[in-house]
Amino acid sequence: MASGVYAKVDVSSASTWTTVVAPPAAGVKVATVTLCNRTGSNLSVRLALAATTSVTDSDVIEYDTTIPANGVLERTGIVLDTSNGLQVYASAAGLTAVAYGIDG
Repeated sequence: MASGVYAKVDVSSASTWTTVVAPPAAGVKVATVTLCNRTGSNLSVRLALAATTSVTDSDVIEYDTTIPANGVLERTGIVLDTSNGLQVYASAAGLTAVAYGIDG
Protein backbone atom coordinates (compact mmCIF):
# COMPACT_ATOMS: atom_id res chain seq x y z
CA MET A 1 0.00 0.00 0.00
CA ALA A 2 1.60 3.24 -1.14
CA SER A 3 1.36 6.51 0.70
CA GLY A 4 2.94 9.93 0.70
CA VAL A 5 2.76 13.10 -1.34
CA TYR A 6 0.67 12.81 -4.52
CA ALA A 7 1.35 16.28 -5.90
CA LYS A 8 2.71 19.75 -5.27
CA VAL A 9 1.22 22.25 -7.71
CA ASP A 10 1.82 25.97 -8.17
CA VAL A 11 -1.55 27.14 -9.49
CA SER A 12 -0.15 29.85 -11.73
CA SER A 13 -3.12 30.32 -14.05
CA ALA A 14 -6.00 32.33 -12.66
CA SER A 15 -9.59 31.40 -13.38
CA THR A 16 -8.84 28.03 -14.99
CA TRP A 17 -9.14 24.53 -13.58
CA THR A 18 -5.82 22.80 -12.82
CA THR A 19 -5.32 19.09 -12.12
CA VAL A 20 -3.77 18.43 -8.72
CA VAL A 21 -4.20 14.64 -8.69
CA ALA A 22 -5.27 12.55 -11.67
CA PRO A 23 -7.67 9.66 -11.06
CA PRO A 24 -5.85 6.50 -9.97
CA ALA A 25 -5.54 3.81 -12.63
CA ALA A 26 -7.07 1.28 -10.22
CA GLY A 27 -8.36 1.26 -6.66
CA VAL A 28 -8.74 4.37 -4.54
CA LYS A 29 -6.66 7.07 -2.92
CA VAL A 30 -7.69 8.75 0.32
CA ALA A 31 -6.25 12.24 0.15
CA THR A 32 -5.78 15.41 2.10
CA VAL A 33 -5.33 18.62 0.14
CA THR A 34 -3.81 21.79 1.53
CA LEU A 35 -4.27 25.06 -0.37
CA CYS A 36 -1.83 27.78 0.63
CA ASN A 37 -2.37 31.40 -0.39
CA ARG A 38 1.11 32.86 -0.91
CA THR A 39 -0.16 36.36 -1.68
CA GLY A 40 -0.92 39.46 0.36
CA SER A 41 -4.55 39.46 -0.84
CA ASN A 42 -7.56 37.19 -0.41
CA LEU A 43 -7.97 34.43 -3.01
CA SER A 44 -11.19 32.72 -4.00
CA VAL A 45 -10.76 28.99 -4.63
CA ARG A 46 -12.76 26.03 -5.87
CA LEU A 47 -12.14 22.29 -5.50
CA ALA A 48 -13.74 19.56 -7.56
CA LEU A 49 -13.77 15.80 -7.89
CA ALA A 50 -13.52 15.24 -11.63
CA ALA A 51 -11.49 13.11 -14.01
CA THR A 52 -10.33 16.10 -16.06
CA THR A 53 -10.38 19.89 -15.98
CA SER A 54 -13.81 19.76 -17.67
CA VAL A 55 -15.54 20.32 -14.34
CA THR A 56 -19.33 20.43 -14.02
CA ASP A 57 -21.39 21.93 -11.19
CA SER A 58 -22.04 18.50 -9.67
CA ASP A 59 -18.26 17.86 -9.33
CA VAL A 60 -17.59 20.82 -7.02
CA ILE A 61 -16.87 20.26 -3.29
CA GLU A 62 -15.71 23.85 -2.48
CA TYR A 63 -17.04 26.84 -4.39
CA ASP A 64 -15.58 30.36 -4.17
CA THR A 65 -14.24 29.77 -0.69
CA THR A 66 -12.08 32.67 0.44
CA ILE A 67 -8.57 31.98 1.66
CA PRO A 68 -7.27 35.09 3.41
CA ALA A 69 -3.89 36.62 2.58
CA ASN A 70 -1.16 34.15 3.55
CA GLY A 71 -3.84 31.72 4.76
CA VAL A 72 -4.51 28.01 4.35
CA LEU A 73 -7.51 25.81 3.53
CA GLU A 74 -7.26 22.08 4.21
CA ARG A 75 -9.72 19.32 3.27
CA THR A 76 -9.22 15.77 4.53
CA GLY A 77 -10.65 12.35 3.76
CA ILE A 78 -11.18 12.99 0.05
CA VAL A 79 -11.65 9.66 -1.71
CA LEU A 80 -10.39 9.56 -5.30
CA ASP A 81 -11.30 6.65 -7.57
CA THR A 82 -10.82 5.74 -11.22
CA SER A 83 -13.41 8.31 -12.30
CA ASN A 84 -12.45 11.16 -9.94
CA GLY A 85 -9.25 13.12 -9.61
CA LEU A 86 -8.79 16.41 -7.77
CA GLN A 87 -9.09 19.72 -9.63
CA VAL A 88 -8.45 23.23 -8.26
CA TYR A 89 -9.34 26.74 -9.45
CA ALA A 90 -8.10 30.07 -8.07
CA SER A 91 -9.16 33.65 -8.68
CA ALA A 92 -5.51 34.73 -9.09
CA ALA A 93 -2.03 33.26 -9.27
CA GLY A 94 -0.21 32.62 -6.02
CA LEU A 95 -1.85 29.43 -4.73
CA THR A 96 0.00 26.23 -3.85
CA ALA A 97 -1.93 22.95 -3.75
CA VAL A 98 -0.35 19.98 -1.99
CA ALA A 99 -2.12 16.62 -1.92
CA TYR A 100 -1.00 13.65 0.15
CA GLY A 101 -2.54 10.49 1.50
CA ILE A 102 -2.71 6.73 1.22
CA ASP A 103 -3.70 4.29 -1.52
CA GLY A 104 -6.44 1.84 -0.62
